[in-house]
Amino acid sequence: MLGQPISDTNTLRGNRVYASKRFYQVAGLLLVLGAAILAWRLLAGPAQVWEPGTMPISPEMEDKFGVRFSFVAVTAQGGMVELRYRVIDAGKAANFGHYTETAPMLISEDTGKVVDVTIMGLHNHRVEPGRTYYVLYRNTEKAIQSHRPVTIAVGDLKLEHVVAW
Repeated sequence: MLGQPISDTNTLRGNRVYASKRFYQVAGLLLVLGAAILAWRLLAGPAQVWEPGTMPISPEMEDKFGVRFSFVAVTAQGGMVELRYRVIDAGKAANFGHYTETAPMLISEDTGKVVDVTIMGLHNHRVEPGRTYYVLYRNTEKAIQSHRPVTIAVGDLKLEHVVAW
């Protein structure tokens, strides 16, 4: 560095040292951030995958109300929800859905929104064992979504993790 004043040489070397330190600081921060994100993803586990048509069975509901739920589907371009059930015991199912405590409600497990306004269904005639009946609900605010989990609540009993078609 002949011909350059000493102060210019030190300034250039100082800038290189400063840039090198700054590079390692940023690289270290990115490495720590990446490791934290990776650890979070591994500890959180995979996202829940819901299989449409999944219908758990509730022996408690069958025993109390005499019905087994068999199907939930979002229909009419999202405006209605269809719920189907099979009568197991005609004596117990005779009043199913005719009173507030025996009327099934659908609850979105994602949002907690409740769908309980029926449009049609809930037999007003004699029920027969083995026969399937249906209820159509107004899907208020499109609370129930296809391929998403729903809880069917009847009185104090709940059937969780039903996945709507």
